[in-house]
Amino acid sequence: MRPLLLTFTALLALAVTSCKRIESKLDRLAQAAGITKEPEPAAKAKSTEPVLTPEQEAMEKRLQESAVFDAAKPEDLVPKAVPFELNKSAVVAILGYHDFRERGGSPMIIAGSKFREQMKAIKDSGIPVIPLSDVLAWRKGEKNIPEEAIVITMDDGWEGVYSHAFPVLKEFGFPFTIYLYKKYVNIGGRSLSWSQVKEMMQHGCEIGSHSVSHESLRAKKNRSDADHQQWVLSELKDSKEFIEKNLGITCTSFAYPFGIFDDSTAETALQIGYESLVTVNNQKVTWDSPMGKLGRYIIHGESDTNFKLATSFRGRGDVSSNHFLVADAKDSEGRKLIEMSPAPEEVIKERRPLIKANLKHVGVLIPESIKLKVAGLGTVPAQYDPATMTVSYQMPYRLRAESCSITLSFKRSAELPDEVVNWRFKVDLAASYLPQS
Repeated sequence: MRPLLLTFTALLALAVTSCKRIESKLDRLAQAAGITKEPEPAAKAKSTEPVLTPEQEAMEKRLQESAVFDAAKPEDLVPKAVPFELNKSAVVAILGYHDFRERGGSPMIIAGSKFREQMKAIKDSGIPVIPLSDVLAWRKGEKNIPEEAIVITMDDGWEGVYSHAFPVLKEFGFPFTIYLYKKYVNIGGRSLSWSQVKEMMQHGCEIGSHSVSHESLRAKKNRSDADHQQWVLSELKDSKEFIEKNLGITCTSFAYPFGIFDDSTAETALQIGYESLVTVNNQKVTWDSPMGKLGRYIIHGESDTNFKLATSFRGRGDVSSNHFLVADAKDSEGRKLIEMSPAPEEVIKERRPLIKANLKHVGVLIPESIKLKVAGLGTVPAQYDPATMTVSYQMPYRLRAESCSITLSFKRSAELPDEVVNWRFKVDLAASYLPQS
């Protein structure tokens, strides 16, 4: 009986000692966490802790080294990094122009006033004009571009670009690209000077190559295959180096003279350092477009045909035939024509918002004509409530971009053009990672 009593006593002493040590450790953890302990009553005389046997010390060590008494880690309150998600559904229309004068007169020349009308139509539409370099960065997976966008280019290097087009582009804040060929730069007459080129580069102008001679790259002209291949290489390489030397830039884009090329030429151009090559084949640029064959719409003088094709996106009318409304448009009584939610430029925390547009102040419209487009999704199956004249769409997934663009279009009657309004709201991505109060 006595050995059993001794063992019980030893275990009791071990338990008391372990509890006291655990209590001491918890006090230290509470102090580290900033938790104050209620003052204890007047301290009583403490009894001396019994000395532990080696067996008891080993047992306590196992207890202390276990995870039972580990302090709980505070939740990380720093917002998590939001993964970058590339929008591969974007579509780009590249416009191609040549010369500009006071009046038109040929397919390659457009009147300055006509050009301004086209640029104003683009500005009023709200479709962003972006630099060609943004398209390249997008295709490299480095950044996103708008769901629908326009790029403006000019070929050859006519002085009319500086005197007629440049003031308009600067007025509207549009970036643009000029493709220069070596034999028609800074030679006087109607060619651009280096000083004019450099001035435009300070206002959103990028420079690409248009070859050395502007001859068709497939015209052999009695050259042997080997000589022709060498000539093509010099047309591509020499013009690139010429631009880089005179402007101190890296020239990464090339426009095929007359839009004529073959796969061999495209491959050679990419191998020597060009990253984008543009054609004249009236096609929009998508994620799947080969970088050596990017489509362009060449605008011919006074004809609006290609301009209308280029600026019509996903079945919607072109920028000159639609009637574009500003987001804060008002009716005759001064009431906001369309109430949007989320509102234009509003910053929201909900990442699956309900998108709504109230059209009650628009008046009579054709319900079947209503279309709602969301960046990244295209046309969505929005619901229309004729009683309240409200269009609504519940986002099916959590937004991962910092902004979301919406396009709403409708007709008031079959004879009238579509009316289109664009707006954008912003998403506070960090807020969704913070603890809810």
